[in-house]
Amino acid sequence: MEKLKKKLEEELEGYNDCNAMMDLVLFDDACRHTARISRITMSESGHALLVGVGGSGKQSLSRLSSWCNRFNTVGIVVTSDYTEKMLKEDIQEF
Repeated sequence: MEKLKKKLEEELEGYNDCNAMMDLVLFDDACRHTARISRITMSESGHALLVGVGGSGKQSLSRLSSWCNRFNTVGIVVTSDYTEKMLKEDIQEF
C-alpha cells in the first residue's frame, strides 16, 4: 500500500503541475478506488458507474486514474434542456 500511495502522490503532483489544482488526501481507500478505476478503464471495453454522495471524490479519483493511464478527460455539461440527441453528439466527438 505504501508503494501505491507514493506512486499516486507522484502522479497527483504531475497532474497538479499541468492542470487545475486537485488537493487530495490519498488515504488507503482512495488509493484502492483509484487502482480499481484504473484497472477497469484499462480493459478493452472497460466502463464503470461510480455511485456515491456528492463531494466524495468520484470525479477527482477518476481524473487521477485517467492521468495515471495517460488518458485525456473531457466533461459534458448537462442542463435542463439537454437532450438524448445532444448526448449522442457529445459522445461522437470523443
